[in-house]
Amino acid sequence: MAVKSRQQGAALIIVLMLFAVLMALSVEVLYRLDHFRTRTSNLLDWDQRYQYALAAEALAIQALIDDLEKDRSNNQLADDCVTDTWGITLPPTPYEGAVFTASVQDLQGRFNLNWLVTAQPGQLGPDYLRNQDAIGFLEQLLGAILPDPAKASVLAMEMADWIDSDNLVNGIDGAEDAEYRDRRTPNLPVAHESELRALRSFNAEDSGGAEFWSHLAALPNTTLLNVNTAPAKVLDAVLSSTVGNAGTQLILQQREQGAISDIAGLLAQAPFSTLQPDQRTALENMLTVKSEFFQVMIDVKTGDAVSRLVTRIYRPDNAETVVFSRQLVPLLSPLEPPCNTL
Repeated sequence: MAVKSRQQGAALIIVLMLFAVLMALSVEVLYRLDHFRTRTSNLLDWDQRYQYALAAEALAIQALIDDLEKDRSNNQLADDCVTDTWGITLPPTPYEGAVFTASVQDLQGRFNLNWLVTAQPGQLGPDYLRNQDAIGFLEQLLGAILPDPAKASVLAMEMADWIDSDNLVNGIDGAEDAEYRDRRTPNLPVAHESELRALRSFNAEDSGGAEFWSHLAALPNTTLLNVNTAPAKVLDAVLSSTVGNAGTQLILQQREQGAISDIAGLLAQAPFSTLQPDQRTALENMLTVKSEFFQVMIDVKTGDAVSRLVTRIYRPDNAETVVFSRQLVPLLSPLEPPCNTL
């Protein structure tokens, strides 16, 4: 009887152990199933927001195309912040369970970092040579938008060394490969203005928020600055070596009356009319009244989740409008205002 009792006790222990194992497996299966269901739901919600953002992007592209067609019909190719319908912020707008917010920025109203170099033919491809005037312009602009203006010269020189083709430190404030431990200077035009973050002396505190980045762009180095949409600080920087703030004030006054339609007409007025011929030519080769590069920022909210899509668009006069960049970015700051009016 004692042996039989011990056998029954062992069997009971085995049954309890099997039951515990089955319970543990059941809990794990249920947990993984719930985790999979939650992940699938999140992915579906994310994809829904992304598809909504693409739909809003398509509407923005069509608005830009319609604006170009309107300008052609009026025989006046100009882009400005007053008469063009794209230069607005879409307030929170509900649609089929989502809420949209969007704005469009003119990238040609910003300082183009690739102006720091000029392309010259080379044996293995273009050589990118430093543009000293543009470096000075960037230094002035950074002095106006950096929290610490004392860093303007250092960052301007480091940015020029980052882009130019040589590996020589030009000036005491520059930085080439030897000054970087974990990266190398590309010696090529930048693809995005955020490459400033890679510079040796740039810190997170230097950006100072959305206003800092809304003054900068990375476009082909032959791209011109649109005087109708450029903010005053960018105009001050670009005109600093010629007419300075007096030229900026004239442009701002002209913009209040409507879009500036002709660079030659602008430069015929004082203080531009006093410039030397070479100075006038330099400005004519740098300024424009129309734009081809734009940015669309779209926030889509479903429930408590929000996604932001930042799309960059190339809208040439005589070719198809195309998207050349898309980014899903975190919501670290509000949408940038339209038309670079800061």
